Amino acid sequence: MKHAFLNFLVIIFGTSSMLISSTFIPAHHPCIQYHGRWDRTDSLHAKHSWPGVFITAEFTGTSIGVRLADSINYYNVYIDGMFVKIFHGTKAGDTDYVLAEHLANTIHSFRLSKRNIVFDAVFSFSGFLLDDGAELLQPASSPSSRIEFIGDSFTAAESNEATVQQLAWEERFPVTNIDKGFASLIAEHFKAEYHTTCRSGSGMVCDWRGDTTVNIPNIFDRTLMESPLPKWDYAQWIPQVAVICLGLNDFSGLKNKEGNVSEEKSKFFRTGYQNFIRRLREIYPGVKILAVAAYPAWMRKNVQQVVDAEKKYGMNDIYYGTFDEFPGGYVANGHPTVETHRKIADQIIRAIDQLEILGDKK
Repeated sequence: MKHAFLNFLVIIFGTSSMLISSTFIPAHHPCIQYHGRWDRTDSLHAKHSWPGVFITAEFTGTSIGVRLADSINYYNVYIDGMFVKIFHGTKAGDTDYVLAEHLANTIHSFRLSKRNIVFDAVFSFSGFLLDDGAELLQPASSPSSRIEFIGDSFTAAESNEATVQQLAWEERFPVTNIDKGFASLIAEHFKAEYHTTCRSGSGMVCDWRGDTTVNIPNIFDRTLMESPLPKWDYAQWIPQVAVICLGLNDFSGLKNKEGNVSEEKSKFFRTGYQNFIRRLREIYPGVKILAVAAYPAWMRKNVQQVVDAEKKYGMNDIYYGTFDEFPGGYVANGHPTVETHRKIADQIIRAIDQLEILGDKK
């Protein structure tokens, strides 16, 4: 597994040592900002399982730590907008970890971003630990623009920091960095708040093996990626733009041994796509939808047909975009590198720019 870590600057494995004098800030504190889908039914233990979730806060003092239950995922730690390190917890139960010490005794911003995707597991955050007498401050106002990215392993930026062509599943965790994936880059460009509702291996109507029960529409109403309950409350976060990047796994799962997809199965894909679009309109009133097709000719043809059919029926809230294949720009079983993610982001940004549906840009 040594090769999986070549690109990292530093990975800090958690330490449970904390200052003897510290202030504990519980997970339900109103100044803690949760981004992405979190289950906060238990207000003292905020749970998550979708990729790309993160926490932000403003705090005073010279140090900050977290109390969380997670020995699997990897996180990016940012202080005052600057990347500090990669953090990896060591215990499955609630444990206190130091994330930054010896800071200037002033006001700081903090962000903890989950880098990777994991199946069949739920993790929790219970609160912050600050200096004795330190506190959280009221956060700045949220961006006015909101984008939801709905996709698969490409959207999750799976393995984008890997350096080899083949990599076992668990070895992909430390070399996945969604903050350098195209979704995060696009959101940064538009100064937008964003959600990444994506699952590796899944498509619009089936997964990469052809299993029609493992598709994004079937799990889209979930607060936790692989748990039917609790249901996600769409009203708490409504995007202005929904970017759909699905179809690669459908192509893999629907094609025959010769690499072709029959018209019957293609129609099945298009029908599923149209049904999902109509569902997005219902749950997100006024949303603009960008249907993005990757490089396979089958995918471009069928996604274009979906968009054309919607427009034929007078639906002018949907648009078509593409991103190309970049030879030599893939690692770890065919996943885009960091550089390829930048190129994909540039192409999708141009598609959004031409539509003029987001005005709060850099």
